[in-house]
Amino acid sequence: MDLGNTIKRIRTNKEIKQKDLAEACGMTQAYLSKIESNQKEPTIGAVRTIAEQLKVPLPVLFFQSMTSEDVAPQKREAFGFILPSIQSMIDKFF
Repeated sequence: MDLGNTIKRIRTNKEIKQKDLAEACGMTQAYLSKIESNQKEPTIGAVRTIAEQLKVPLPVLFFQSMTSEDVAPQKREAFGFILPSIQSMIDKFF
């Protein structure tokens, strides 16, 4: 799971500054920076708050964070096949 990079990608795609997102989430910019660089593992509450501020449903944020290593080996081929279509749909709506 690559939650930090996913948060950063969504934030930058929405042209939200890291400082502004951190303030809106009630956390320091340093803490958010560590989350985005995968140096800190946030609590579920922090992830929920970040998702709310980014206006992305929590399950969508988690799905976008998935990597092939998160999927059972026998299902990785199917995951790789459907991922681009689902990602495109998600990007269109969120």
